[in-house]
Amino acid sequence: MRCPRLLLESEALAAGRSLPAPQDRLHYATTVLRLKSGAPCRVFDGLGNEFEATLELNGRRDGTFHLGERAAPPTHPAFPIHLLQGIARGDHMDLAIQKAVELGVQSIRPVLCERSRSAAAHKGLDKRQRHWHGILRAAAEQCGRNELPQLQEPAPPDTVLSGWHDTLGLLAEEGAPGLDARLDGRSRPAAVALFVGPEGGLTPAEIALAQDRGFLGVGMGPRTLRTETAAMALLTLVQARLGDLQG
Repeated sequence: MRCPRLLLESEALAAGRSLPAPQDRLHYATTVLRLKSGAPCRVFDGLGNEFEATLELNGRRDGTFHLGERAAPPTHPAFPIHLLQGIARGDHMDLAIQKAVELGVQSIRPVLCERSRSAAAHKGLDKRQRHWHGILRAAAEQCGRNELPQLQEPAPPDTVLSGWHDTLGLLAEEGAPGLDARLDGRSRPAAVALFVGPEGGLTPAEIALAQDRGFLGVGMGPRTLRTETAAMALLTLVQARLGDLQG
């Protein structure tokens, strides 16, 4: 049986330490994971540190994590991939973020695209950002990552597409050449940035802006993909060609 894992972002983890369990983590451990006093688990800090631990319960609202030996090496991605994801509605955006964490991105930047407005993307961004961070944390706990990808502040395309001079920019675009065609004959890039539009795709002006900033269109077959599917497909293709899914 797989050992339960819990994220303790604000704690300084070290072998032999005993840490009071924050209320949200204690609630998750006892009500979701159903851990009892003395149960083994693992705790990690989102920076690459992960330790064996034992949960000691002292009543319903008081608990302590007793840390043992280091449980795993840091899981920093073997190849840096940055996802620039057009903000989509509710579950679509959640799924794109969740799977991006699982597939090993280094950072995620929500993008306020023209067609994101239909998703009321400009309303309650602070609340949505907190919600997305929760999705990101849960995905890391589930998939075995002990470092968290950076979730950057939402911004419009003109801001997001700047500053990628040493990175290969790729743009999810129907009808464009495939990834192999874009990479063949090129030297291995130091990193890749992937720009994926929201529902309805990117506008012609946004595509032109991305191309002007050096982003290359990449097609992903003959079918029209939803925004979250396009993000997963493009991430998988890049990881299989350049990252930790090779072979």
